[in-house]
Amino acid sequence: MNKVFFSLKVILLLLLIQGCSGNGFHLRKNVELAPQYSKLILQGLSSDSEFKPIFSDALSEAGGTVVNDHKNAISELVFSKFEEGRRVIAYTSARRAREYLVYLKVEYSIRQKNKKYVAAEGLPKWRINIDRSYLYDPDFALGKAEEEEKVKLALYEEATRLILLRLKYSNKT
Repeated sequence: MNKVFFSLKVILLLLLIQGCSGNGFHLRKNVELAPQYSKLILQGLSSDSEFKPIFSDALSEAGGTVVNDHKNAISELVFSKFEEGRRVIAYTSARRAREYLVYLKVEYSIRQKNKKYVAAEGLPKWRINIDRSYLYDPDFALGKAEEEEKVKLALYEEATRLILLRLKYSNKT
């Protein structure tokens, strides 16, 4: 009888482990796009924006491409606001910066080529506000610029993921 209960416990444990392994959290970058978003043009970003290559890579992983001219584009991603920066959120007792908040604020809309939109102001807009904090010790400042750059890249990746999810589910609503 004990062997049966032990075997049952082992089987239940294995089923639980199998169920937890397929929960989807490890599939964060897997997004399949609808055909109308397979060729996008990005509008409203500066030409030297560090966001563009990150978004382009993620879009190509999802089966799409970023194009540079309107003739080849099927849809247009219009950024009406792309603001990034950092601010101090904590000080030491000597009034030196101890912790920074790095933020990214994005406002965008999606325009499809086959729709008759006259102006970007008439399009529905979506907002993304993301922030991350990091500690700063002036006595150990070596590598803090690199840490801030990694935080900024993480913000770009998160914004990219959210935009791609919006594109994925935009026709299903």
